[in-house]
Amino acid sequence: MATLKERLLEREKKEGPYRIGLVGAGQMGTGLISQMEKMYGLKIMAVADVLDTRAEDAYKEAGVDLSSVHWVEDNTAKADEFIRSGQRVTTHSSEFLVNIPGLDAIVESTGVPNVGAIICSQAIDAGKPMINMNVETDATIGYYLTKKAVDKGIVYSLVAGDEPGSIKEIYDFADALGFEIVTIGKGKNNPLDRSATPDTLKQRAASKNMSVKMLCSFVDGTKTMVEMTSVGNATGFAPEIRGAYGPNCEVGDLPKVFVPKSAGGIFENRGAVDYAVGPAPGVFVIITTDQPKIKADLNYLGLSGHGDFWSLYRPYHLANLETPITIAHVMLDNAETLNTKRAPVAETITVAKKDLNPGDMVDALGGYTVYGMIEKAVIAKEQNLVPLGLTVGGKIVKPVKIGEAVSYDAIELDEEKLIVKLRREQDKMISGL
Repeated sequence: MATLKERLLEREKKEGPYRIGLVGAGQMGTGLISQMEKMYGLKIMAVADVLDTRAEDAYKEAGVDLSSVHWVEDNTAKADEFIRSGQRVTTHSSEFLVNIPGLDAIVESTGVPNVGAIICSQAIDAGKPMINMNVETDATIGYYLTKKAVDKGIVYSLVAGDEPGSIKEIYDFADALGFEIVTIGKGKNNPLDRSATPDTLKQRAASKNMSVKMLCSFVDGTKTMVEMTSVGNATGFAPEIRGAYGPNCEVGDLPKVFVPKSAGGIFENRGAVDYAVGPAPGVFVIITTDQPKIKADLNYLGLSGHGDFWSLYRPYHLANLETPITIAHVMLDNAETLNTKRAPVAETITVAKKDLNPGDMVDALGGYTVYGMIEKAVIAKEQNLVPLGLTVGGKIVKPVKIGEAVSYDAIELDEEKLIVKLRREQDKMISGL
């Protein structure tokens, strides 16, 4: 069987590369373009971004000859002509981009929950496979988007390289081999500070040349929570407690800590998703088996273990730079990396970062007002807790103390946002199961 590179090369020789459209040309999107310029069989042929020159700047940084890049605003036929002739297109409109006939698939890379909902829906409606780098959207309406894509006969997928996709790859490996999977998780490389704001992180973000809101969503835990929500929903692994345990431990301690209390660990039962402060930027799956020979071989092979538990640990994830692996599998095999085909078991709920009073507006993820906490979906429903991805732009109507979860009756959501409408549709789907 041919390797992935060989298959992509064969595709390029016979029919040219798969032509991919990208929405969002920030840090993640620009890196994605740069990586794909080094590959066979895949090319980002159109980029949409709301900022004036960012799409063109992304192509420039990726080493694309700007004489081949054309701004097109409202003429899909002209854009299609450019793309089919090997030229590149930039635009402001995602709706325009997803309707260019010559594009084979769409990648979302904005990180804004409602924008992600719009783009994913637009692409699926247009009958194009949807590769979603926006885990914030997926954690909120991933079940809806997966079902909508399946009904359309196309693929919706989160990506390899982001922690949920990297965990799922290990999970699938262990699951196929017949191991019992005990817990799944990721490392967190920023010490948790729920009180972090863009003001407190401004200098650190500048030194890292990254968005301060993005960094804040890492530090206040929001990003980790939504990542665990997405992979938990894809695998059926829920958190044991609100916010997860998040212990400090080293890589070698994972099979000691991420196991049931009966085996010396911290979990009540098997089958949870969680995170560890320490083994970042890695991801892991804890496995066990009841077969004596397999136990002996795992020990002989030197796999990190403790008692009857072993960790499958991957010490890296390459984020946007690995995304082309998912794009290739989607295009060549109609195969997703990760999506939610079952009723969700986890939710990222909304927690007040400060005292919130009637009239206050929720600003943004990685902002000043709220952060995310993972919770069991059944508890979130019982307590009427609002998913984090719905809250941006919402108005507080009842006081919420710092550290308290925000319920639906404490916030007036922006009902015009598509993500709010689609979440209500998802809830109806689940209640009908």
